Amino acid sequence: MTTDGTPMPHSKPPAAPGPAAAPESDADFSFEAPSPGPMPLDLVELELALDLNDVSAHGFSEAVRAAARTVEGEFLFDLPASGLADDAQRIAVVCLSRADGGRFGLVLLSAEGDRVRAAEADASTKGLVDFARAFVGVLEQL
Repeated sequence: MTTDGTPMPHSKPPAAPGPAAAPESDADFSFEAPSPGPMPLDLVELELALDLNDVSAHGFSEAVRAAARTVEGEFLFDLPASGLADDAQRIAVVCLSRADGGRFGLVLLSAEGDRVRAAEADASTKGLVDFARAFVGVLEQL
């Protein structure tokens, strides 16, 4: 409007402020479980040292043993996954460090045998890492 009260030609009302306010109910939010943190550096190094070609040529156990040497870790053992990990046929345990009670990584061979990956223990493999810790304890006594 002009100062004398007549409408201005082609004028638009001012824009409403943007949606900076919080939603009106909690139903507008979808909460997701937090994603796992980044993979620790020692596991990244182990994963990078793994070579699927070595698995094909030398077998899973020898390929993991070579990768463990590359990262100055110790290959402890491997065994059938037997349902301990989804989509895995074998699991190997590598001791990445003996400091502070030991640091362990798992290497999993996919069910199809076409992928290898390093992983940390989870609820289903915690017992395996506990066994590995005891295994290292025996080795240290020898």
